[in-house]
Amino acid sequence: MNSFNRQGNSVGPWVDVEAGTASRAIFTDEEIWRVEQEKVFAKSWLFLAHETEIPEPGDHVTRQLGNDPVLVVRGEDGRIRAFHNSCVHRGVKLCRTDAGHSKNFTCPYHGWIYGLDGKLQATAYPPEVAEKIGESKSSLIEMAQVDSYAGLVFGTWDETAPALDDYLGDSRFYIDLFANRTQGGMEVLGPPQRWVFKANWKLGALNFAADGPHAASVHGPITYLTLQVPPELILQQLINSPAVVIGKGHNCIFLEYPDEAPDYAGFSPDLVPLYQQKLNAAQQRFLARGLTKVMTNFPNTSWVESSVTFDDKTPPIPFCNLRTWQPLSAQSTEVWNWLLVEKEAAEEFKQKSYEIGIRTFAAGGTFDQDDAEAWAAINLGCRGSIGSQYEVDFRATKHYRDQPIENFPGPGVAYPSTFSEMSEFALLAHWQKVMSGGES
Repeated sequence: MNSFNRQGNSVGPWVDVEAGTASRAIFTDEEIWRVEQEKVFAKSWLFLAHETEIPEPGDHVTRQLGNDPVLVVRGEDGRIRAFHNSCVHRGVKLCRTDAGHSKNFTCPYHGWIYGLDGKLQATAYPPEVAEKIGESKSSLIEMAQVDSYAGLVFGTWDETAPALDDYLGDSRFYIDLFANRTQGGMEVLGPPQRWVFKANWKLGALNFAADGPHAASVHGPITYLTLQVPPELILQQLINSPAVVIGKGHNCIFLEYPDEAPDYAGFSPDLVPLYQQKLNAAQQRFLARGLTKVMTNFPNTSWVESSVTFDDKTPPIPFCNLRTWQPLSAQSTEVWNWLLVEKEAAEEFKQKSYEIGIRTFAAGGTFDQDDAEAWAAINLGCRGSIGSQYEVDFRATKHYRDQPIENFPGPGVAYPSTFSEMSEFALLAHWQKVMSGGES
């Protein structure tokens, strides 16, 4: 049984790396959630938008980062900026639309008007009043750093945070497999879907960090049907496929096709030469043989891609899913869910990829419905006065931590089975470090 340390904003030893355990309270405790907003979400690089959502000056989207509303806008200079979505006068939420195009932003309370660069342009007050309140000096609260990688826009409130490239580190090798595999890059297929599940955000991040074994038990027959792979072979692939601890809290798993399957199964033949031009040899191997690839970038950005079908008469089609897990409370999470596709793809292929993505990993998707039910059940089992005093079990890591795969072709440290739980637990270990004031 755990002993807890709750002194101010300090967080006790919730994760025991040596023992391979973590307190159940990390999934239910509101005090821990509040500390996360300061230690994790206020200091980490967080995914904001894809550049194709805001291609022109004046294009903007609104997002929720932790417990703060954010406005992301492309300025007249082409630069993408992100601001706290609130007027500096009284703190009123400024932009109410999910997405749009504007020349400026007007506060609905007192009519203060801000430019695309966040600077206050006018107040509608008489000149003598405007001068006294310093109209020319006021501006929106801007995120300390905003940067892009492969069309993915990230931001952080922490001006001392490392540069985005340093933060992503070796995970860029794997991000390229999802989002940077052709010269033209990817584009979003419509606006993000959003829905809420009744459990902690870390459960989603861990599941994509990734939990391979649940595929057979939670998703069961739908896994075998959509992947067109027999149950016994799925189990064997889960046992033999690597769990990759990339570093800095980023983790992934890759399930490979059986040897007899062709390279790039399901992918458009027109796109394969583009992959071969853009990716290095190791990356091409991962993409060509990947049955399913799943990854989480710390803290709350996740990826999944697979080629699936819903009957044995239709060939599989790949979908590429990007999502964030936004913590509404310790026991409630909002998912923001995007589908991506190559800009160079044919329109028919884009439509089919979108349809497959919506049917699998989306608000009404077969896999997401299964997962949400499982995570809600974890919440029910962990939130009580007795249940919260016990641990969740990652002891499998003790048997694998000294068995890394030698000469693994990708960056990070790979372990020989998704059943090792090494990649999942590495995310929690990094979370503990960040919560204790270590690296973000």
